[in-house]
Amino acid sequence: MAGDPYNGGGFVIVNGLKPSFDGRFVEQDYPYPGGNLFSLASGGALFIRDPHRNVSRDQLNGGRLVDSTPKDWELILPYLEENERLFGISTERNLLTVHGKILDPCQVYRKVEPASLQELA
Repeated sequence: MAGDPYNGGGFVIVNGLKPSFDGRFVEQDYPYPGGNLFSLASGGALFIRDPHRNVSRDQLNGGRLVDSTPKDWELILPYLEENERLFGISTERNLLTVHGKILDPCQVYRKVEPASLQELA
């Protein structure tokens, strides 16, 4: 991944859901259970559904966690709406609802972006 995600650069969205046997989508225990998340990316961004703040710095390799912003939501919302159309993953019901309450997208999604060289040293 490279470039500025707001100007044609790459980005990834990780929703951390799994289908249940009754056709619903449910949260996984951890949105990303492994290490090396966003491993040594030179640019772009990763947006991860992490309303419980389970993803930690220990899971990153060359990235840093930051709060998502309304600008980030504007960027990813059209892709989430396409997922809803194609796969039935409701943005409001499945992605923004946590423990029965609809939350602001900035409370649900976090952003991983490349760390600066100073941060990596």
